Amino acid sequence: MVMGIKKGYLALVMFLMLVLMVGCSSSNETSGNSSGSKDDDKVKIGVTIVSMKTPVYQVMKKSAEAKAKELGVELIWQSAEFDPQVQLNQIQNFVTSGVDAIVIEPADDSAAHQHVKLAKDAGIPVVNLEYYIKGADTDLRIVGDSVKVGELQVNSFIEEWGDKPAKAVILSGTSGSEVAESITKGNKNAIEKNKNIELLSQQYHNNWDQQLAMNTMENMLVKYKNDIQVVFANNDSMIMGAYKAAQNAGVADKIIFYGSDNNQDVVEEILKDAPIRTVDKGAFLQGERIIEGALKVANEEEVPYDVVIDDIPVWYTPISLVNKDNLDAAKGKFPELFK
Repeated sequence: MVMGIKKGYLALVMFLMLVLMVGCSSSNETSGNSSGSKDDDKVKIGVTIVSMKTPVYQVMKKSAEAKAKELGVELIWQSAEFDPQVQLNQIQNFVTSGVDAIVIEPADDSAAHQHVKLAKDAGIPVVNLEYYIKGADTDLRIVGDSVKVGELQVNSFIEEWGDKPAKAVILSGTSGSEVAESITKGNKNAIEKNKNIELLSQQYHNNWDQQLAMNTMENMLVKYKNDIQVVFANNDSMIMGAYKAAQNAGVADKIIFYGSDNNQDVVEEILKDAPIRTVDKGAFLQGERIIEGALKVANEEEVPYDVVIDDIPVWYTPISLVNKDNLDAAKGKFPELFK
């Protein structure tokens, strides 16, 4: 009797062990399926940009998210808010989380080569967005042709203004920023070719700040006794600052204002017949190209490009003028304003 009980006990133990083994086998198989699931196979792209406080980046992010969803890419989008240390921390987190490509719009374009090196040392390819990262071995750069942006602003004014004399002010972004320097260079190139335009002043504004630009415009209006016919700004935030200063001085209708970015607040003013024009730098398309370009470098595929500068392929996004007679780029970007 005792022997029978022992045998029954052993049989029960063996049965329970068998159940556990089957359960473990089933659990491991599920884990294996999970690690090989579509989500885990997605290419992961980390993006760190300068700031989300400028409206153009809202459009760019929305476009990038839509393209990432379309292509089955996992997107991590972060903003450094002009702080290089914050950007460094973001890139370190990207590396730790095992992203397949990193897109960097540098908060400090002189120091960001160290950020690129951090990624490259980890075997992660890097796409340089907008501001040029000096001394860095990036895999692709995505940017609007900034010199052409500045030239388009001035040439558009000349076409509209004719051969009458005009006095101009240039509001540049952060000193040393490659994009700010290039747009300003384009302005000056075109002004130098037209003897009817006198450049009164060109000033830099840290972080491309609207309030600083407004302060500059206030000072210029006082200094030159409101005798200013045109203002060229490197971005729309600064041109809105200049426009508000001119409104406060009661002379906004006597000046033509040129910005860059095709922001919603500028388009709204254009629709009110304000004397403002802007240059669309392809932010919507740029958002798509962030994903497309990063996906190419992550998969070690041939990247699209227009020119090669310093051994780095550069993919230009197209630019276009936006004014009351040419609103196509604004309609594509802000359809809700035209309903």
